[in-house]
Amino acid sequence: MGKKSGKGKEKKLKRKEEQARIAAAMTVVAAANQVQDPMASLPVFRNFNRNGLTAAIECVRCTALPDEDKEWVFQLTRDNMKDSYERNDWGWKDREKREELLDDRAWFIISRDVETKQPVGFVCFRFDVDEGIEVAYCYEVHLISSARRKGLGRFMMQLLQLIAHKCNMLKVVATVFKDNVASMKFFLNTLKFDYDESSPCVADPDDRESYSYEIVSKEIKPASKAATSTAASK
Repeated sequence: MGKKSGKGKEKKLKRKEEQARIAAAMTVVAAANQVQDPMASLPVFRNFNRNGLTAAIECVRCTALPDEDKEWVFQLTRDNMKDSYERNDWGWKDREKREELLDDRAWFIISRDVETKQPVGFVCFRFDVDEGIEVAYCYEVHLISSARRKGLGRFMMQLLQLIAHKCNMLKVVATVFKDNVASMKFFLNTLKFDYDESSPCVADPDDRESYSYEIVSKEIKPASKAATSTAASK
């Protein structure tokens, strides 16, 4: 009997390693979703006071969001994004977008005007496993017109990055329409995100023009690994 090839064993080993990695990522995501208040150790981010806008900020699960806030979140997203969806190949369907936005797994960073108590901006995200690793996936970031160009959007996204760090995520990820120039500049220039390895311009460069979107991301050093590195250096 001839010598058996080791390729089969190598494939099996790689498959087991990938399954173990995904299982580990799912454990980290599950732990993040059990956190009662992701901002508990970030009190400085509970208040925003710049450029004539004063806002109170909180981070809550979609399941804890009042119905009137849920409706406001959906309507603001619809007002800001419906035309963009329809210009591209995704199309817009109220029911599908509402279900995605208000899924029980969603988290919201909500900013409210201190005087009126009304919401002025939000970030919608989920802790999730994407491309085999644990990430904070930003689904939406929107502001009412009077709250724009005051630094609030950047402030909320910086908060999301810190939450991702505290909850041991490896990346913050977002999908952006290519024709949304302002949004692309916001992520790539203001927030210093990069094109993700799964983005069409990286993963499928020869056919990138057939895609209406890019995927951007920013690597995050998990709090648990940062603590380990600090302890090791002492």
